[in-house]
Amino acid sequence: MIRKWIALAIAGLCVVSGAAWAESAQIRGKFPANVREADLLENVVVDRFNGRDGRQFEAALEQAIGVPAGRPDGVLSGGVTTGVEESKYQGNEERCVEWKDGKQDGTCTKRAKVDLPCTRRVINLTVSVRLLRVSDNMPIWSDNKPSRDETSWCQGKAPWRTTEEAVSAMINDLAQKIRLDVRPRWETYKVRFREDRAGMDKDIGSEFKEIVKLSNRDVTSACRQWTDLNGRLPNHPSVLYNLGVCAEASGRYSDAQSFYRSAQAALQKRSSDMADSADRVARLMIARADDEERARRTGNPR
Repeated sequence: MIRKWIALAIAGLCVVSGAAWAESAQIRGKFPANVREADLLENVVVDRFNGRDGRQFEAALEQAIGVPAGRPDGVLSGGVTTGVEESKYQGNEERCVEWKDGKQDGTCTKRAKVDLPCTRRVINLTVSVRLLRVSDNMPIWSDNKPSRDETSWCQGKAPWRTTEEAVSAMINDLAQKIRLDVRPRWETYKVRFREDRAGMDKDIGSEFKEIVKLSNRDVTSACRQWTDLNGRLPNHPSVLYNLGVCAEASGRYSDAQSFYRSAQAALQKRSSDMADSADRVARLMIARADDEERARRTGNPR
């Protein structure tokens, strides 16, 4: 059953041929939670968060991570501390100081800096969160997540959002950050193929360029042609990297990582794209391994 699930996952990660993104592969992959032990939990629920804004945060966090259908094996709880401070200060602003014919609703004839009383508002909000594993009643993760919002306005104006609106936005932002810590996620993303033909002779370079163009219409065929080209032009960083993209898109993460590392070695200088791709595939491999481990623990092969 596990092998069947892996086959289905790979099928779901295939390149979308004819994607609108030029010279790119469109990929859908599953990434792990930032906290490894949290990634191994099947169902995580939100319990009580203390504090004036605790109920609002509970709702935001529950919306972020979703409501599990099965029995929970992880519970999130904690507290929310909110502080709002307003202070006065002397500011200045360029305003009209003279008008044509002295009529303030008429044409401005002179502008100058004018001293004005102003207000500065600072909101500090901190969420203290912990994750409890139900099976052994063991806390497996905790953290403090701070957020700060500062805004100022002067006489005759108002802040661009109310205190309540600012607190709500901060709560939603922190809820999303905690979601990344404790829950895996599916993402659809694009990876551009490498187009650099340095080191290729004229004929091979022209062929490579045509394959890049083909990838815009038919990624699957382009990947087959890059495989053939790799046999005739081994160890070229662009060909190796593009084969890595092809492997990643088809769910062959170990092959993809090998291609990305080989491409980096062949390039002989650090490439952030290659490093980022190798790191991304490593995270995809972790998510897959965690799915298999979770299935083994629960006895529910996927």
